[in-house]
Amino acid sequence: MAAKSRMEKYRYQIIDLIRRGASIRSTWAIINSNLPDEGKISYTAFFHFVKTHVVCENL
Repeated sequence: MAAKSRMEKYRYQIIDLIRRGASIRSTWAIINSNLPDEGKISYTAFFHFVKTHVVCENL
């Protein structure tokens, strides 16, 4: 397992979108829309990251 998730660089953007009322699924779609096809993040991995590293700490 990686020492640091590649989603860390999107942490503040994720927090901002969720605080504005976007759902986790919508936030995932927005983040993924800016990534190349080979760098897409699965919803399961994104959901896990948000629930364990973002929501508990910052929201």
